[in-house]
Amino acid sequence: MQKLLTTSIMLVVALTSTACATKRYPIATTFSAAEASAMDCGDLNLELIRAEQVQAQIADTANLDWRSAAGFLGDFGIGNAMARSDADKAITQRITAIRTSQVDKACIGTLVGGS
Repeated sequence: MQKLLTTSIMLVVALTSTACATKRYPIATTFSAAEASAMDCGDLNLELIRAEQVQAQIADTANLDWRSAAGFLGDFGIGNAMARSDADKAITQRITAIRTSQVDKACIGTLVGGS
């Protein structure tokens, strides 16, 4: 009986500690009107390149590794999926806002990024 109790406690501790080993996705900030008004076409292009690099980093972080397995053991992967969804939503909104600002400022000939 003592062995069963010890094993159960060790299992609970192991599962609890693995739940903390989830992935960390970069979260983009909102592209504000103040940022948009302060930037020219060149600045907007650079900002779009940075945002697309963050988007690629999010996709790279989503690749299967030991943290995916640990996250699945801790919460069936729900935490990792929610974190990725939040990161994808934030960067997509930022990229859309940058592109909208490029159109508003008539940066048509200098647009960068095609995704």
